[in-house]
Amino acid sequence: MPKLFGTFGVRGIANEELTPKLALELGLALATHLGGSGKVAIGRDNRTSGVMLEQALIAGLTAGGCEVLKLGLTPTPALSLATRNFSCKAGVMITASHNPPEYNGIKFWDSEGAGFQRERETEIERIFAKGWKMVDWREIGRVDEVDPIAPYIEAILKRFTRFKRGLKVVVDCANAVGNLVTPRVLTELGCKVVSMNSQLDGTFPGRKLEPVPENLGELAKTVVSCGADLGVAHDGDADRTLIVDERGEVLSGDRVFAHVALHYLRGRAHPRIITTVATSSVLDDVASKLGGKVVRTRVGEPDLVEEFRRGGGDICGEENGGMIFPDWLLCRDGTMTAVQFIEALDETGIKTSELNLTLPVYSQIKRRVNCPNELKQKVLKNLVKRFSKHELDRTDGLRVTFEDGWLLLRPSGTEPVFRCFAEATTAERAKELAALGMKELKAAVRGR
Repeated sequence: MPKLFGTFGVRGIANEELTPKLALELGLALATHLGGSGKVAIGRDNRTSGVMLEQALIAGLTAGGCEVLKLGLTPTPALSLATRNFSCKAGVMITASHNPPEYNGIKFWDSEGAGFQRERETEIERIFAKGWKMVDWREIGRVDEVDPIAPYIEAILKRFTRFKRGLKVVVDCANAVGNLVTPRVLTELGCKVVSMNSQLDGTFPGRKLEPVPENLGELAKTVVSCGADLGVAHDGDADRTLIVDERGEVLSGDRVFAHVALHYLRGRAHPRIITTVATSSVLDDVASKLGGKVVRTRVGEPDLVEEFRRGGGDICGEENGGMIFPDWLLCRDGTMTAVQFIEALDETGIKTSELNLTLPVYSQIKRRVNCPNELKQKVLKNLVKRFSKHELDRTDGLRVTFEDGWLLLRPSGTEPVFRCFAEATTAERAKELAALGMKELKAAVRGR
């Protein structure tokens, strides 16, 4: 049986790994999985291959008997909301999120607007391998166009009152679909918005799509040069958010998550915070402040939602700046994350850098090593032997715990690489742990 799904969805280089034929067949497989009937919402980001894959998916779904609601250009959270609000059996988002413009991806969503559970992904793969069903010509599904943007903006604005401070915010949506919602939402809430990389361009010329410190240098300079209170950065489909403070310092995704969690969960008794093995210990500090608990899962949005559905929870998030607010959507939402962070800042009356210092500081280092997909499991077994004398967590990859930090060695679910994350209470110790991790990882990849 072919393995199609990675950490979240099917992803690859357009017209090489992710072809119109594959998209057509995935549409047919999904329609067969849904019993050859029902509504399916389809949205896409603005990559150059998006329309091509959208048309192929629509052909597959309608040939399989499903009715399609064509949303067009939309951020992922707006697709999630539309799937739920229009009583769809499923949703499909065409996006490769933070990957470069030559990539694209196909993600499936259930009727509640959450990513498909792993079991449903496996079922799609089974149908894909064994064959799908086409309906009689009389039962071919129809296609209707629906606007997802206005309802999404209206719904998110209803949850907040206008901010008091009139904070100046630089918003960098990376020439992508976040520009359709975040600048407007923040303006409506009383922020003075300066937009950069605001024109939609499927080649994403303004910056690399992944919102990480090394890609946000121009945003940091802009925040400082125009005297802004903070900067907001999204990825390609606006389900992630990173923050830049007024001095141009980038807050990591875990710290954004931590500050938002403290604000969002205020007043809740014993909150349950769901995150992954790759997230900073600062979330444990937040849980301690709130009298709550941290539950760690495998990396990937479907795993967070699965844990929420199994044991309940109050907020979910990852170290990449993707956060889920379960009483809003069962989907990572970058715009909601930005609004929650700014609301916290607005209420405290302090600067972004001062807010950041209210939580303990940890040093993090993130590195990677090329590793062919077929060698990943062999490398992982080798690493387990190399660190056998330490406290190990095998939830996802290998997390090694030390007295003053931790090390995570994990095979990527979307790329032929092995990732190395190190965190410690000091920069020097984080460097030592990262060096140790990279040394053992490279040796394991070489098979020594």
